[in-house]
Amino acid sequence: MAKSSRLANEFIGSLAYWLSVIFLKTLRLKIEYDKGYCRDQQYLFAFWHGKQWLPIFALRSHGTQIAALVSSSKDGDLLEVWLKKIGYEVIRGSSRHRNVSALSSMIRKLKVGRSIGFGIDGPIGPIYKVKPGMTHMSRKLNIPIVPIGSAFSNKWVLEKAWDRYEIPKPFSKAAFYLGQPLYISEQDDLELMNQHLEERIQLAELKALALLQ
Repeated sequence: MAKSSRLANEFIGSLAYWLSVIFLKTLRLKIEYDKGYCRDQQYLFAFWHGKQWLPIFALRSHGTQIAALVSSSKDGDLLEVWLKKIGYEVIRGSSRHRNVSALSSMIRKLKVGRSIGFGIDGPIGPIYKVKPGMTHMSRKLNIPIVPIGSAFSNKWVLEKAWDRYEIPKPFSKAAFYLGQPLYISEQDDLELMNQHLEERIQLAELKALALLQ
């Protein structure tokens, strides 16, 4: 049973990957970034869970190897296949399950030079509200956080999903914006930094939306 489940996940994940690649080739993509962003620097990348489709593909061009946090749910099994085919290292866990293990794994990856990105309001919301894990890692390891915004001129929105997940429609315009890196020191209050990060992601979203014009 477990083997058949793994095979099914591999098939569906592979199909999702190839469909995504086809979709990506049809998009008219525009990418911009803040002058403080450096392609070869190690970062933590923060974006909204429902807007992760474009960051997942666009961040492949970043200069460091990137690891991604994926929920330990059944949906995460499919996402893991998809991400590995794109070229990511995958860390399983969430803010609900195995959170200590996932945090430890991410810190180990960061200590050997990996960058890490994930939907910062996941895995179950509330939508567009920053969870504290990334700011904690940023402060502990002195690694800046890059807020990310993305937008599509035409898209499907999964209205019944808590994160209102967005998927671009073929041949639409797409925009990707890497915002000003946020540096967090040992003296900074994490609750305040979470608010700042939330504001910077929202600003990056507005910048991406403006690129569609």
